[in-house]
Amino acid sequence: MIRVRLPENEQIVAAGVASWLSSHPEIGFVPELCDAAADVHVAVTGLADGPFLKQLGETARRAGAVVVLALDNVADELVAEAAEARVMRLLQRATMSREVLVAAVIAAAEEHARGVIADEDSLMMDLEELRSAVRRPRTVLNRRDIELLNLVACGWEIREIATKNSLSQRTVLSQIQQAVKRCGARNRCEAVASTVRTGLL
Repeated sequence: MIRVRLPENEQIVAAGVASWLSSHPEIGFVPELCDAAADVHVAVTGLADGPFLKQLGETARRAGAVVVLALDNVADELVAEAAEARVMRLLQRATMSREVLVAAVIAAAEEHARGVIADEDSLMMDLEELRSAVRRPRTVLNRRDIELLNLVACGWEIREIATKNSLSQRTVLSQIQQAVKRCGARNRCEAVASTVRTGLL
């Protein structure tokens, strides 16, 4: 079993990551806010800076884990700090898919088990690939879809959204289900995570 620690301080992103990783039978999760041992810590951010990488490294070391980091960008001069923070894989947040994330977590866990340590050269190759990757076309969502998913992300219940928009709960539920479907997601959490990653929320 690969023990995974989910992104911290981002419940919606953590829920999206968990929904993707839970599809693999060999992946389990370390309880939130727990210093229990883990194999891989998944982190998601826009821009990785020095303080973020330092905190990430401390968290990973406490758990005995290596890191899979999904991000938009990191400066070349911070790649050494990323290696020190135990980052084994860099992924592009905007184009990351379920398959890519699962593969990265499994590869990082296998390397960790073999005693492989984070390496600046391999991270630079990941960074170059990340920068040259062609962005996936953004999900085609209309303004209404984005408004609804934003309310869901803020924790609004179907009943509250229906009241706010003078609609029936059934209509709101149907509209949210259509937005989830257009995102290619399996559920609301995954749809919200997808729109956050692509910058629509």
